Amino acid sequence: MSYTIFENIDSIGILTLNRYQKRNAINLEFMNELSQIILDIKKTYIKALVVKSSGSVFCSGGDIDYFATLDSKEKAQDMSYTMHSLLNEIENLQIPTIACVNGNAVGGGAEFILSFDIRFLSSDSYIQFKELQMGVTTGWGGTYRLVNLVGKSKALELLLSAKPIYAQEALNIGLINNYFDKEIIFQEVLKFCKNFTLEDLELIKSIKKLVKQSIGKNNIDAMVLERNIFSNTWMFGKRQNIMEKFVKRKK
Repeated sequence: MSYTIFENIDSIGILTLNRYQKRNAINLEFMNELSQIILDIKKTYIKALVVKSSGSVFCSGGDIDYFATLDSKEKAQDMSYTMHSLLNEIENLQIPTIACVNGNAVGGGAEFILSFDIRFLSSDSYIQFKELQMGVTTGWGGTYRLVNLVGKSKALELLLSAKPIYAQEALNIGLINNYFDKEIIFQEVLKFCKNFTLEDLELIKSIKKLVKQSIGKNNIDAMVLERNIFSNTWMFGKRQNIMEKFVKRKK
């Protein structure tokens, strides 16, 4: 059984979570399928990856039927490692990744979307770090990513309250980039991607690399990094063509 649908639309990879009968809950087979898709994506010519879902729930986290079989610390740790590896692979893709959260993202589903570069949420949906209510901590990298996204104090508040975070609050605290009505969110995400996917793939990768590698650097190291990447893009060709046209117009 396939739990996902992958399409390449005008060099934009569209990954749809398609286990709507189970609220897109993730079990071991789902993990393995996602891992294989990410491996395939690395070999596919796309300029961005968008993930969305079928059904009314974006992702409800871990499949309880599967989780019930993890009856030892070792099994729980192995599952956690599998998801850490998967979400790290998504996070480390060279192309921009966008979560089109067109339904509620709860528990592990909330952790899942944090591995994407950019998050858009439907206006009637929420994000909820529900682990406290399940008697556990995050296990899919959620705490680390949440702290780095919204700060230590706000992350602790969200994890301890386990409350639903609706669109406006999620935007205010930097958990999402924007929100749209559910009827148009996917079209808005595609529109956003069109803004940059018309550009050279290596330029897109360079911008993501510069953003990602700037994190945690001091001013001097960040400037060295920027000079190196900037000087590489200087020779890509587009800049030269634009400047040549500008010079000709002035003559």
